[in-house]
Amino acid sequence: MTQLLKLALTGLLILCFLGMPYVFFRIASYSLFVGFGWLAYHSFLRRDKFDVYIFFILTILYNPFIPFPLPHIVWLIINTLVVIGMILNILFAEDNPYEDSTKKR
Repeated sequence: MTQLLKLALTGLLILCFLGMPYVFFRIASYSLFVGFGWLAYHSFLRRDKFDVYIFFILTILYNPFIPFPLPHIVWLIINTLVVIGMILNILFAEDNPYEDSTKKR
């Protein structure tokens, strides 16, 4: 479930690179805020401190209530780094559903 949420949030961030209307960015901001908040809470339940810190920082960064007034180029750089980090997190997660299930552990 969390892997699917991570994949959806990554796709939403990739859509933010396109020329979308302002309403899309507001909806994306709310969705990212809720999604990263849920991932931080889920990481807290798993007692994974590193992921809690990362997802909590991303929750604050994509906060729609008190947004950070950063230039557009800075948001593009941040979104690029977050997309790369999310893809790496999806691929190297402990509960990776894309791993070969025929392998013996």
